[in-house]
Amino acid sequence: MRWPRSLQAQLAIRLTAVLLIAAAVGVIALFHESDQTADALRREELLRRAEELTRLIERTPDGTVVVRLSQGLAQVFNKPGATDLFVVRADGDGILATSRPDLAPATGAWPAAAAEPRYSRIRGFGAAGQEYCALSLRAGSAAGPVSVIVARAIEADSLAHTVLKDFARDISWSWAILLFALAILAVGIWSIRRGLDPLRAVSACAATIGPGMTGVRLSGDRLPTELLPLVAGFNQALDRLERGLILQREFTANAAHQLRTPLAILTAQLDQLADSPSVQLLRGDAARMNRLVEQLLRVARLDNLPPSHDAVELNALAAKAVRGLAAWAIGRHRMIGFDGPEQPVWVSGQADAVEDALRNLIENAIIYSPPQTEVTITVLPEGAVSISDHGPGIPEQDRPRIFERFWRGRAAQGAGAGLGLAIVAQVAAAHEGSVEVEETPGGGATFTLRLKSVADKSDSPARSRAAASR
Repeated sequence: MRWPRSLQAQLAIRLTAVLLIAAAVGVIALFHESDQTADALRREELLRRAEELTRLIERTPDGTVVVRLSQGLAQVFNKPGATDLFVVRADGDGILATSRPDLAPATGAWPAAAAEPRYSRIRGFGAAGQEYCALSLRAGSAAGPVSVIVARAIEADSLAHTVLKDFARDISWSWAILLFALAILAVGIWSIRRGLDPLRAVSACAATIGPGMTGVRLSGDRLPTELLPLVAGFNQALDRLERGLILQREFTANAAHQLRTPLAILTAQLDQLADSPSVQLLRGDAARMNRLVEQLLRVARLDNLPPSHDAVELNALAAKAVRGLAAWAIGRHRMIGFDGPEQPVWVSGQADAVEDALRNLIENAIIYSPPQTEVTITVLPEGAVSISDHGPGIPEQDRPRIFERFWRGRAAQGAGAGLGLAIVAQVAAAHEGSVEVEETPGGGATFTLRLKSVADKSDSPARSRAAASR
């Protein structure tokens, strides 16, 4: 049996074990206490009889010592088959009175009496070899100082022992005790669950922390004090990670900004050179470097994307992206087709980020489309844009990973860095949207960017269209 890894299960098992052990110890203690109680009752009864016998001792005028038993004592000592006996001795060890003359001489070997009661157990006593519980007491009487011995066969108390043990057994296994134990266990498990609720809340908060939520920190409210150092250490680790991410983003943005100017100068100088195979290769390399720098700048902008979004007109943003890339597509011998609804399509978003995502999808489709084919951009009324091409398509096994940063499939063309589709996925996630890919009828890939649609804003079109036309 494997020990459960759940802390709640471990605590419940330990609590159950403690209850079982406590119940077992309680039952054993109850049986032991019943035996002790029976012995205490027997000793109390013997002491009471010895003291009463001392009071009943008399000396007759002729000097004889007699014990005039009360009615109760007579029923105990003189009844037929009685197993109780008493012996009264003088200081000279002579027997003054006894209830069993046949057994009295044998009591001389018993422990001597003293002022304090002495209890002892005598085994194999009498003709039947019974076990007796005896009490000896030295006290003053009407006949002078005497030693009184009172004894009783253990078997005579069997009824009392049986009653006490039956009572202990009934109490130990009664339904009340069982229900009480179950109630304690239920309360214990409930307390454990409630005590772990703050830990579950902290775990749920930790599960939400990602690159886009580096400012979130775990709260130590209601947590046990033993877990506070762990939470504090985790928050400190998050602080260090956040500082590292900030430095990384700043470095990426600064490097991209610094590279734009020399790349622009390099591109301009290459354009002035006469065409040759070497120049064409250099121009292609410069174009790829410019595209990589632009993508790095888009990544930096996305990392600092504000959480609040405005209503933007998706049709206008898509049209602007198409116009910006039309000349580049024609230069690569590809065509662009645009199909948008007559009515505005309003979505919740940040205009620059959505435009970056559309540009990346269109650029990706143009790069992978064969020459003399068309890339179709369709704006859907429900707040989505579909970009279709007739290229090689995306293999089924690669589709779960194409939106990861810096991941490129084996069939990837060109010398890209694997950032384009990652930017699209990040924009979709930041806008509570989605991006998906499927096969184009007749071959190729169709990417669909879905954003959160909003109601038409009468006061927003001018502002949003102005943003889309910049």
